[in-house]
Parts: sequence; structure tokens; C-alpha cells
Amino acid sequence: MKLFEKFKKSENHEMIGLALGGGGVRGLAHVGVLSVFQDEAISIKAIAGSSMGAIVAAAYALNPHFGKEYMANEMAELRFSTPGGLYDAQRDKESFLQKVRQFLDTERFVVDAMLGWGIFPENEVAESLQRLTMGKRLEEGTIPVAVVATDLVRGDKVVFKEGPADVAIQASSALPGFLPPVQNRDRLLADGAFIDLVPTAVVREMGADFVIAVDVDQEEMRVEVHNGLEAFFRAVELCARHHKHHHLELADLVIRPDFGEPVNPLDFSKAELCIEAGVYAAEQAVPQLRELFSGKSRKHKIADAKES
Repeated sequence: MKLFEKFKKSENHEMIGLALGGGGVRGLAHVGVLSVFQDEAISIKAIAGSSMGAIVAAAYALNPHFGKEYMANEMAELRFSTPGGLYDAQRDKESFLQKVRQFLDTERFVVDAMLGWGIFPENEVAESLQRLTMGKRLEEGTIPVAVVATDLVRGDKVVFKEGPADVAIQASSALPGFLPPVQNRDRLLADGAFIDLVPTAVVREMGADFVIAVDVDQEEMRVEVHNGLEAFFRAVELCARHHKHHHLELADLVIRPDFGEPVNPLDFSKAELCIEAGVYAAEQAVPQLRELFSGKSRKHKIADAKES
């Protein structure tokens, strides 16, 4: 029986909202989750996201071509890459020349990131995000969509619910050192994951009665740190994780894709792996959703999709 039959009884009384977390390429798992929800005719009435979660949320609400293949192709068009194999699992086996190349590329990264605003081509990214959102405004979505960014000047959370969608998601995904922050009036906006990794509270404020959060963090994975740059990103990740647990308490269901291996947030060669991890996690969550809407388990019960 399709899950839709369970939801039909509750939709008159409950508005289902989806909160999509940040995590770089791991955030493409959201695409897989949403594709399963579409197949199961699960009606999402509100959606919010941070960073990659914001990109996927906006594309889902605004782009009629949204789907697994489409999103994978769009991400491939961006051609994201990290310098010099910073996250190469085979670094210990590298030749001397490879290590020299890594050093030079890493030095170039540091110069571009610290003296400039970032290493990724801003124009290409902006064009891709505009294409992804079809030049629409957030309020033109088929469902309400919210995008979270961080104000670097005031230290506040900024939530976009209207205005040009491409500007909002560019701000939400502006990882310092890689993409420049977005100047918006008197605010300097950067990655929303810094201040709200999984925006469950935002979805609640949008009127959702039942909130599903998708957390693409890899808490169980052991991470090796080889240099100061990796140490910096690891520290930022741990800080965001600490605050994340508070936000997840506001969710009725948490879906946690299992990627099967460590996935660096900037390794876009693993885009399809991440999408399929989202598909599998959502399929595993279907029985839990059925149980939650049967009345046996209710508000603010966090379920881990991997354990079903």
C-alpha cells in the first residue's frame, strides 16, 4: 500500500514540512529523499534549507524539471573541485611530484581564499543557480520555501521567504574561502549552515505541524586531519554539529542517509552516490512514517532511518 493512503487521513489536520540540512555534496541526498516522496505521493506543504539543503529546496519548489538526473547534471556543470587533492585518500602513496603539486595548489588556495573572496568562479556559480531556479522569486514556488543564511556582520540568522531565489541560495551556500559572501543591503551573508545546519524551527514557523528533517552529517565517521586548513573546516563542522542537535529536537522524524564511506563535502565526484543514499534512506523511513501516522507514536519523537 502506498504511503499516500496513510497521509490522506492526516493531511486535513496536519501540514507536513521538510527541513533540509547543509553538508556540501552530501546534501544531494535530499534529492533522493524528495524523489521517493514524489513517488509515494507524500505531500510536502513547506520546505526550508541551509546551504546545499537550500539549493535543493529552492529547486524542488521552483523548477518543474526537478529530479535525480537533472540535479546530478546541474551539479556536474558547476565542476566544483578542491585544490591539489586536499582530500585525497591516497595521499600517503603519492609520488614526490604529486606532493609538490599539492603543496603549490594548496598555497594558491590559501592566497585566493585569504586575499580574495574564494577559489570557485563566482560568475559560473551564479549563472548555474539562476538556471536552477529558472530566474524565479522564492514566493513563486509551488509550495512555501525558505532559505537560511548567516549575517557575518551581526551574527544573526537571515531567513529568505521572498525575493530572487538565486540570490538567496547563493548567500546560503557561500562557504568562506570557496565562494564570496553576498552583500544584501547592509548585510554580508554567508553559508546558512554556520548558524542553522538543519532549519527545523524555520519549518515550524512556516506552519508545519509535522516536521521531517534530513540530516546528512556523518557523525559516526572517523575523520583524519592532515593540515591547518582541514583542521579549520573540521572545527567549523563540529561547532555546527553541536548546535544542530538542539534543532533536531524540534523534528518529528529525522532521516539520516548512510553514505557507506566518508564523503568530503566538496567531493562532487560522489554526487550520484549521495543521491542514491538519500533514496535508500527515504525508502527505509516509509514504515516509520506509516507508524507515526497510525497514532502509535506522536510529537517530537526522533527516529533514525538507518535503524529501521
